[in-house]
Amino acid sequence: AVVSTQSTGNKQSEGPDGANLFIYHIPSELRDHDLSEMFNTFGTILSCKIFIDKATNQSKCFGFVSFDNPNSAQLAIQAMNGFKIGSKRLKVQLKKPKDAAKPF
Repeated sequence: AVVSTQSTGNKQSEGPDGANLFIYHIPSELRDHDLSEMFNTFGTILSCKIFIDKATNQSKCFGFVSFDNPNSAQLAIQAMNGFKIGSKRLKVQLKKPKDAAKPF
């Protein structure tokens, strides 16, 4: 189930800590809806975005998927990390919280 794939302004809708995934090595022909279809079997997606180079309008081959809970994200990592699409294997990992690098 997809709640919304629309982002408000530049801010992506994010789920709780541990529910937001970075996806690398996405084939360049895939779009947001393709990514959403691949990951929606694991839970409710709050947002799904493949980054596009504004100058060339080409995919940057990475993106985010945010679930509404960490369990869905863990299921997606286990099932999709290393998943082969064409000649590429997806790399799926948790997005680091923005304040994780701050020591205090």
